[in-house]
Order: sequence, then C-alpha cells, then structure tokens
Amino acid sequence: MQLSDTHLSHAAPLPHHMQAALDWIAADPPDLVIHTGDIVWEDPDDDEDRAFARAVMDAIGPPLRVIPGNHDIGTYGDDLLRAERLDRFCATWGDDRFLLDLAGWRLVGVDAYLLGIEEHDEWLKEAVDTDGPVAVFVHQPITGDPADGWEMPMTARRAFMAATAGADVRLVASGHRHQFADRGRDVWAPSTTLRGEPVGPGADPRPGIVEHRFGADGSCDRRVVHLD
Repeated sequence: MQLSDTHLSHAAPLPHHMQAALDWIAADPPDLVIHTGDIVWEDPDDDEDRAFARAVMDAIGPPLRVIPGNHDIGTYGDDLLRAERLDRFCATWGDDRFLLDLAGWRLVGVDAYLLGIEEHDEWLKEAVDTDGPVAVFVHQPITGDPADGWEMPMTARRAFMAATAGADVRLVASGHRHQFADRGRDVWAPSTTLRGEPVGPGADPRPGIVEHRFGADGSCDRRVVHLD
C-alpha cells in the first residue's frame, strides 16, 4: 500500500481519511506500506508535528518504509537547512531512502531532494542495478506534471534519468500532486487526507491510497482506494 501527503499536525484532530486508511490496512494487512512523503502538515522544522506523525504511523501493523517530501525536509534550494532537517527526519523515520527485494522485484525509495548530489545518485545507480524489475518510489513526479512552480527541477530529473539509465524500471510511484493518475510506468498517488486540484486528463483529486500488486512474473497492477 502506498500512502502519500498525509499532512499530519499535532494541532488538529486526526483526519478521518487517515483513520479510514489505518482501518482499511488493519482489516487486510498488505506485505508492506510505503509513505511517499509530506508526512507532516507543512513545516519541516515542527518537532511536535513530526512526533505526532510518528505516533500515528506506529499504529500501522505491516512493515513501513518512508521517504521525505518537501514538507518533511524542505524543497529545492533549501540547501543550507538540508543537513539538519535530514538528521531529524532520519532520527524519526530511520532513513530517507530504502531498498527491498520482494516477490521478484526490487523496490527502491529515493530522496527527491538529493537528486543531483553525487553520493545519493551513486547510491541510486547501484540500487537499481539488478537483473529483475525495479519499482522506484519518489515524492515528486519525474515526468508529466506542468511547469507551475511545483514541478521537479530539470537538473533533478536529469539526475534521476542518468542514475536509472539501463535499469528495468517498470514503475515510478510518486505523490506530491494530491491526485491519482495512472500513466503506465508513472503512477501518482493522491493525498491520503486532502482533496487536490486536477492536473491533466485522467487525474482524480479525491483522497485515497494506492494498492500495488507485484507479481513474481514481473507484472505490476495498481488501483486507487478511496476512503470517503
């Protein structure tokens, strides 16, 4: 299951869509839950929001992996604050990236805001270097979204493309845009808790979570689950 953009805050009640997601997961636990970022409401420096989000996510029974969004560690250009924010993020969630081999697939979680930094790009290149199919999870879409100020900079996109060139990447799953969109290899998850504004044809802005099913034969299916 993929959750994204939960935007949790200690200053507000737990959103009913978040509780519905927790209940849905508990009723039929998946093998893995991945959160693709923007875990906290807005401010990456709000320690109380981060602690509250950790407590909420601790209620999830299956194994959990998370990667940061812009509201968790800051966006592109926030380089002076990046190291301190990354330290706090990793202290809370364990790491800002992951690599798992499951069901004949390699699942890789990327820190979108370190793309273009040599250490991260070398790690990503090695992570996707495998004979089997690869699914990459990253907070911001790599392709397909408009140039409206919320898109990934071209330098980061090029770094991603260079690091994954030659790998059998069959899925790039992201969040950030607060809508579900299935564009073949590229799948956007909606916000778990907030309704978005549609971007492009086929976009569904309703809150929800995404179920990915990976087959040992290299197949990958997905569906969005709306929790109204």
